[in-house]
Amino acid sequence: MTTPPRRARRRSATPACGVALLVAMAASAVAAERLVDVRGRLTGPDGRGAEGQTVRLIKTRRQVSLGRFESGGQIAEAARVATDADGFYQISVPRDRSFDAYYLRFYDPNSFDTVQFRIPADREITHDVKHAGTLRVDLAMEWNPSWPETLRRIAAEGADTPKGKILRTLGVPEREGLGTGPDGPREEWWYHSRGAVYFFRDGRPAGSRRFEPVTEDSPVTASPTRPPDSAAVGGGR
Repeated sequence: MTTPPRRARRRSATPACGVALLVAMAASAVAAERLVDVRGRLTGPDGRGAEGQTVRLIKTRRQVSLGRFESGGQIAEAARVATDADGFYQISVPRDRSFDAYYLRFYDPNSFDTVQFRIPADREITHDVKHAGTLRVDLAMEWNPSWPETLRRIAAEGADTPKGKILRTLGVPEREGLGTGPDGPREEWWYHSRGAVYFFRDGRPAGSRRFEPVTEDSPVTASPTRPPDSAAVGGGR
C-alpha cells in the first residue's frame, strides 16, 4: 500500500482541526450564554464600600397565560451573596430558561437596616441577561430621610436606655402621644407598619403590645413576573 506524501497528510488534517476549533468555540459560547453573570459594588451614602450587604438574584415566571387572563406564577431566589470588605459582589449561576424575568434585590428584609437606610428599589436585568455577557450593576445606598431625627432623639434619650434602643431598632414612632391604660395616663409609641406599640409611664417602660402590621397602601397582588418589593421570596434555587 502506497503511503501518502507528507504534504498531503498535513493538508487533510487541516479541515478536521478547523471543525474541532469551531465546535469548541460554539460550546464555549453556549456555556457563556447559559450563565447569569452579574457583578458590581454597593457604596454607602458616604461613598465608601458597604461591607456585608446582601445581594439577591430573583427570578419570576408566569404559569398560565390565556389571552388577557393570567393565573398563577412563581417567584424564586436564584442566588444570594454578601458584599466583601470593599462593597464588591459577584453572582454567577446557570440561566434558567423556564423563568421569564430576572431582578436584582439589594437587601434582605430580615437583616437590612431600614432605620438608617432607604430600601433600594429592585433592578430588572431581564433584557441584559438575554443580550449581554457579564453585567455590571452598582448601587449607591441612601440615608433614610428620618435618620437625622432618629439620631437626635437617641442622643437625647441615651443610646443604652429602653427608649434609645427602641429608636435604634425601629426608628422614630409613626405616631406618639398620651393615652390611658389600666393604671392611668401613659405615653404611647405606635409603629403601625411594624405591628407594635410601646407604653411608658414617667419615662419608664410600662408594657408593649403586638398586632397585625398595618400599611398605608391597600394590599396589592404581585404581578406574575414582578416580585413583591418588600416580602421575602421562597422557592427552590
